[in-house]
Amino acid sequence: MAKKGFLKKDSFAALLITLIFILAIIFDAPFLSNLENAAYDAGVRMTNRHVGAAEDIVIVAIDDGSINQLGRWPWSRHLLADMIATLSQGHAKVVSLQIFLSEAQSDPGLTHIRKLHDYVNTSRLPKVAPKESQEMSALLTEAEQDLDADAHLAQVLPHTQNTLMSMFFRRGAPLGRPDAALPEFVQRNRLLQVIAPAHNLGMPPSAAGIIYPLEAFGVSTAGIGHLNLIPDEDGAIRTDPLVFEYYSDYYPSLALLVAAKSLNLEMKDISIVLGESVRLGKLSIKTDENMRMYSGFYRDPGKSSFFPTYAFADVRSGKVPLQTFNNKIVLIGATASGIGDTQITPVAKDMSGPEVTANMVASILNQDFYHRPQWAIWAELGVYLAVLLYLMFALTAMSAGPAAFVSFAFFLTLLGGEHYLLISKQLWLQMVSPALLLLVGHLLLTTKRFFVTEHQKTQVETDSAQTNRLLGLSFQGQGQLDMALDKFRSLPVDDSVLDLIYNLAMDFERKRQFNKAEAAYDYIRQHNSTFRDVAKRRKRAQQANDTVIIGGGHATPGGTLILGGSHQKPTLGRYEVEKELGKGAMGAVYLGRDPKINRVVAIKTMALAQEFADDELKDVKARFFREAETAGRLNHPNIVTIYDAGEEHDLAYIAMEYLQGKDLSLYTRPANLLSVEQVTDIVGKVADALAYAHRNEVVHRDIKPANIMYDPEKGNIKVTDFGIARITASSRTKTGLILGTPSYMSPEQLAGKHVDGRSDLFSLGVMLYELLTGHQPFLGDSMTTLMYQIANEQHQDITVLRPDLPACIKIFIDKALHKNPDERFQAGDEFSRALHICLGGAMEIDAGAA
Repeated sequence: MAKKGFLKKDSFAALLITLIFILAIIFDAPFLSNLENAAYDAGVRMTNRHVGAAEDIVIVAIDDGSINQLGRWPWSRHLLADMIATLSQGHAKVVSLQIFLSEAQSDPGLTHIRKLHDYVNTSRLPKVAPKESQEMSALLTEAEQDLDADAHLAQVLPHTQNTLMSMFFRRGAPLGRPDAALPEFVQRNRLLQVIAPAHNLGMPPSAAGIIYPLEAFGVSTAGIGHLNLIPDEDGAIRTDPLVFEYYSDYYPSLALLVAAKSLNLEMKDISIVLGESVRLGKLSIKTDENMRMYSGFYRDPGKSSFFPTYAFADVRSGKVPLQTFNNKIVLIGATASGIGDTQITPVAKDMSGPEVTANMVASILNQDFYHRPQWAIWAELGVYLAVLLYLMFALTAMSAGPAAFVSFAFFLTLLGGEHYLLISKQLWLQMVSPALLLLVGHLLLTTKRFFVTEHQKTQVETDSAQTNRLLGLSFQGQGQLDMALDKFRSLPVDDSVLDLIYNLAMDFERKRQFNKAEAAYDYIRQHNSTFRDVAKRRKRAQQANDTVIIGGGHATPGGTLILGGSHQKPTLGRYEVEKELGKGAMGAVYLGRDPKINRVVAIKTMALAQEFADDELKDVKARFFREAETAGRLNHPNIVTIYDAGEEHDLAYIAMEYLQGKDLSLYTRPANLLSVEQVTDIVGKVADALAYAHRNEVVHRDIKPANIMYDPEKGNIKVTDFGIARITASSRTKTGLILGTPSYMSPEQLAGKHVDGRSDLFSLGVMLYELLTGHQPFLGDSMTTLMYQIANEQHQDITVLRPDLPACIKIFIDKALHKNPDERFQAGDEFSRALHICLGGAMEIDAGAA
């Protein structure tokens, strides 16, 4: 008992909420990480940054304007060589190429020029004088130099001594050994001073492959750094992986290499402590366990880029003075559309690659980066514990007002503390999750307390009202509408009670008690004159009541035509209505005649205006006529023929073939069963009709004995109501009870899943079982029990109820009623053939024995 009491306490609810949050963090729930990242980004944007070394960084952009002036990309490497030479003349401190130069660039004519050159130098041309031969060789040499762009760039690099290039790692854990050792010009960029603390399990990201510059460039460049970026879960770039591991060697990022070069440091001046930091001369850069630096980001709200950016074409043409680059860090990279990639960062949604690198370099040189210390996780767990203790003990001891004040102050303290540490100390402690836990916990616990208190206050009143409500629904379900109305009127009036009386008024209309329906609508209008369409329905009920007295031939709101009292027959569309044949849940069926061709028809009506709200009615009508059109295209001897469909007097109607006989419901009673031969013939014909319908992509959805018409004299079988089930399934429940029973529905139909023809065949199997035994395969004391049996439990062996049936019928029924559609009969004609093989053969044996 004590355990059950604890489970109901607020302290247990607080503990449960906290555990859910902790599990969400352990399993990296995206919504929590996105909230934390959003708070981090806000702190980054609010930080007031010291410009410092950022003033010494310049970007030369390969932008759209430069592409338009200098031609489509890729350009000849003559242009890159000339730019590097120009920047060298401008005394740039460092030049960084954010362009991958891993493949040779060769002009198609270069090969031919070299062949001509070799021919001139090695052959004897008797008709060419030595002087002319030398001139020709010189011209060919000049042409070869002009066309060999790679050679031109390779010749420029040794003279600059300050140009850095990019390489790219393919991430992944190596499974074996590399195909070949890296060239020396790449290996000389590896970090030599690596410390691996025993207490730290962090490691940099590893690579299984590498793309590096051509040897002609690599041997002359001042250094090569990787240009890999690792986005967070939301796709944003917040860090720079300063180190990558490649087969136990460690290589720096391009940003780290640029920073080192700008400080005149060499590779030996860079040391790393795995999982902790990178030391660059006297600078120490703290990293996370994966050697990633949380970079600061610089922005100027009035400019698209914080860093001075010049177009490549403008620098080349001399529009930008060379002194602009004196002692500057120059980053050359693509920003043009379709060439340069843009990244999401805390300060921009489309930051170019060179600008991202510029921010990383500035962060290193300015020591302007963020850090999650190793003790951060313990601090965050401590905050979670504080929130848990507050929810379990402090919150439950306070009244609503003080609790709201304290929780709000606590909430602001957590969020404010996170941003204070971010902005002033550049430490990142993730406080959004515990703040959200505090908010959710406060709301849930105070809501729980409120409802418990209110429940205790109104328990007696609620019990009485609930009893009257249930009694009213029970009386309504039994058809005792007057007694139901008395019970509903005794309830405290609110919209739910008015809704009950509204539905009850429509039940009065169905029974053609229009004066009582009018009185019910008047009761609703006294309390809420704008409730639904009550004014419109009250007027309609009054008109129908007057019509009954006069005896005119009009349609009542109940979906039933008033017949008699007039010499003129009522009509629906062009059809004259002779008499009522029967009534259903949503309308009536009439015997009618088409006066133009003197054809007798059956007219099925549906009072859609009653069954659906005004906002649904348009779509439902369109669906009704679409279903009628689909069913009308079916042309099969065992499917009822649809002649026409229309709408009149708020009644939708379908004119169809008039059928003799009765539906099969009559033959499902144990005392009135048909012979096995008759059942086989009937069910086989229905299966054939369904096979035809399914091939035409029409699913019935409501196969049951009531929808199969049978004429025993002629042996005719007709399947009716194709498509009507889709309409009635969307209808509002008028009494709070389910209309009809799900006895014939398949498990997937009960679950609300998409159904196909195999669902119809399941329903047909239920009907076969019932026609043979007089019992349904699934029976339950309540709707819930019945639905559970259909979805989960095995039906009773049919041979127990009918031992005279052949053994094969059990196998047949088991397959027809299989819970998994894939294990049932897949088509109606397969169903029909198997049925005739089983029961047809049994009938022949019985006949022979007789």
